[in-house]
Amino acid sequence: MTTVRDRTMAHFSLLVATLGLLITSAMWWGLACAEDAPPPPPLRTPLEALFGPVRESLKPLPAFFRDTDLKVNFRSYYFNRNNTNDTVNEAEAFGGSISYKSGWLLDTFAMGATLYGSAPLYAPEDRDGTLLLKPEQTGYYVPGEAWGALRYGDYAMLKGYRQLVDQSYINPQDNRMTPNTFEALTLGGKVGWLQYLAGYLWNIKTRNSDEFVAMSSAAGIKKEHDGVGISGVRLTPIKNLRLDVTNQYGIDMFNTFYAEADYLQPLGEDWKVRIGAQFTDQRAVGEALLPPGNGKYWVTHTGGMRVQVIFKDLTLTGAFSITGSGNNIQTPWGSWPGYLSMIDKDFDQAGQKAVLFGAAYDFSNVLLKGLSANFNLVWGKDAINPSTRKNAPDLNEYDATVDYRPDFRLTGPLRGLVQGMWFRFRSAVTDQANAQALGYQFRIIINWERDLI
Repeated sequence: MTTVRDRTMAHFSLLVATLGLLITSAMWWGLACAEDAPPPPPLRTPLEALFGPVRESLKPLPAFFRDTDLKVNFRSYYFNRNNTNDTVNEAEAFGGSISYKSGWLLDTFAMGATLYGSAPLYAPEDRDGTLLLKPEQTGYYVPGEAWGALRYGDYAMLKGYRQLVDQSYINPQDNRMTPNTFEALTLGGKVGWLQYLAGYLWNIKTRNSDEFVAMSSAAGIKKEHDGVGISGVRLTPIKNLRLDVTNQYGIDMFNTFYAEADYLQPLGEDWKVRIGAQFTDQRAVGEALLPPGNGKYWVTHTGGMRVQVIFKDLTLTGAFSITGSGNNIQTPWGSWPGYLSMIDKDFDQAGQKAVLFGAAYDFSNVLLKGLSANFNLVWGKDAINPSTRKNAPDLNEYDATVDYRPDFRLTGPLRGLVQGMWFRFRSAVTDQANAQALGYQFRIIINWERDLI
């Protein structure tokens, strides 16, 4: 009889075999590409050549027009997941974004906009749930960014309306076809070794949506239109030390305080050690409209540490996290910034303790420039349901990722075709105690970014 452990090892062996196949293929291709040769001059694709006359016509104009930036980013994404409840999610989508950003008028005013979209290429109706597309496997497009900004040097920039925001628990979460974007007013800047960002966010467009909804709606609160106030600083007082402190207050929802310290210490020419620690305090505030955890006015915490040993292109990682029993950590507006945020699961459930071991290697100097890979193994236990206080199943996850950013030493149309491309393969095995099935998934993502103007 095949046990869950046997199935876990079988699927993990499949991940390792796939990784080996990709690396071997990359080695063969690298030898065929004559990497010793110097890189030829940049080659424009027909798409860029089409905008060549426009680029030239802007050169004599003021900076607001001359420094215009127009980019297109195509994305192809195949997602296949078998869940622990024995259901399947699957789709192949194509889309991406086209973005415009002006130069600075009188070094003070600029504006920009981005159109995002995703269309189904293969989308079985009975396998919805990949988040590559809207519900019922339908495509979408949305002007996800449309902003204006005023600045005073590097010290202050006031930015309004639809924009990307990236601050601890509020972030783009760009791991499907399109990112989270926000309707907000933000003020950020840099003064010496201090960077800051503050503002108020009232609406969010989530990853697979073409509509902006209230921040409270995205958190699961109906018929309310509450927003989130944010503030935070990043400090780099000495070389290789980074300190982040943020606070995000969701009106009548919950407040999240987050702090992280990260320090890189060289130990010689080839050796380095990176040490990090992070802490989150999260608690219900105001009317506390979210479903209660351990009481209406719940309080929870999570903390973790990470140690990375770096030898040349090899990085070995060990990390752990512990979450308080007051509630699961709430992440309705972005990815969890914890060290144990994995491909499929976040190990941030109430009461959960988890440990991670991982390794990453950059093969640029031994196989093929632009090729890298990593794997992570996480074991989590002692989670509970925060409302009923009953035990939740133990959970393990085993991940592998291969990234390739071509850097060909070729001439001709092929090199122009692959410039700006990023190929990514990801796979995960999820082993949940007493589940109906072993969960596993794989993703194949191709990004292609071109600078038109």
